[in-house]
Amino acid sequence: MNVYTVVQMLEVLLFSLVLITGLVLHSPSLVLLGAGLLAGKALLNILAVEGGTVLRRSVVGYTAGGLLALAGELVIRLVRV
Repeated sequence: MNVYTVVQMLEVLLFSLVLITGLVLHSPSLVLLGAGLLAGKALLNILAVEGGTVLRRSVVGYTAGGLLALAGELVIRLVRV
């Protein structure tokens, strides 16, 4: 197993722990953060088929994941009002 694969596996583990921690603590914001990070990681890997640098794929994937988390946070704020 190469180093890149190990790093990816550790990232998924860390992001999953963020999501699970949010669930245990009943923190929707933390759940959204973990979900956004996992979605960004998934998009990064989906884009691997198209080629491009890891940096480009990371920017696209994590930007989309961040937008997902921000949209969810906005919904949480609107529902709590």
